[in-house]
Amino acid sequence: MYEPKYLPQLHEMSSSLFGMHFAIVHNNKYRHCDDPDADPLHVHDYLEIFLNVSSDVSFLVNNNLYPVPMGDAVISCPGDIHMGIFHKSAVHEHVCIWIDADFNTPLFSFLHKKDFCSLFSFDEQTKKQLQSLVFSLLDIIEKEGSELEKVSYLLQILTIFEKKTHHDTEQVYLPETLQKVLDDIHENFSEIHSVNDILTSHFVSSATLTRWFRKYLHSSPREYLESVRLSNAAILLANGHSVTEACMRSGFSDCSHFIVLFKKKFGETPLKYKKKQIQVHLFKHKLFTKIF
Repeated sequence: MYEPKYLPQLHEMSSSLFGMHFAIVHNNKYRHCDDPDADPLHVHDYLEIFLNVSSDVSFLVNNNLYPVPMGDAVISCPGDIHMGIFHKSAVHEHVCIWIDADFNTPLFSFLHKKDFCSLFSFDEQTKKQLQSLVFSLLDIIEKEGSELEKVSYLLQILTIFEKKTHHDTEQVYLPETLQKVLDDIHENFSEIHSVNDILTSHFVSSATLTRWFRKYLHSSPREYLESVRLSNAAILLANGHSVTEACMRSGFSDCSHFIVLFKKKFGETPLKYKKKQIQVHLFKHKLFTKIF
């Protein structure tokens, strides 16, 4: 299960633009493909850009698993359940950019296009351009360059994604029943009481389903179902719903257990999370209505 310690500390390592904060991390180290902590199944409030520099990797975003060739990237939006899946034990190199902003502004209009897809595949020239911009941004931050330089490179990076026209994208092949299970969880998580409900409705054994989740998603059916529920609860809380409403409408029957799971996932109680999100949204609304 995802632990809060993996969250990027944007308030400590970030740069900002008009209230938009971002952090960037370059990872280039040996990873065991069967290490559940390599990039655990998680959800957070940031936009995340994952750029594959040199890895044999796939990336899960909600119920879609994408192959990510070298030089391509994946965007997961706030509230998306996601993780990188490393297919072999080797040195894996990638860059992650986390952004916290008002995503309803024109700056992020590309996220709301009808053909938006989490996987961004680029031609070779664009791959080189994107990597050049990303590593230039890393270099500027390391050298403690000016805010203007940092923001300039970040906006150029976002422009590449904004200009990208999506085409049909292939997903990683999953067993048909597993894909149906993932779709079912995302559509009906509030009505699924336990993993046993999934086993019964999809006519699959516990051993088989567990094996599929471990093999393809490096997770378990219970962890995945809990993450989907908690993601929905976080959205409800941010929109002003009570803790009890968020609990019940997300498929939890025990509020005490829900609070324990939520705190483990997000690092704070649902009530504190709700109050913080409401304050953040009010601040962003006031700030961005002045700017845009």
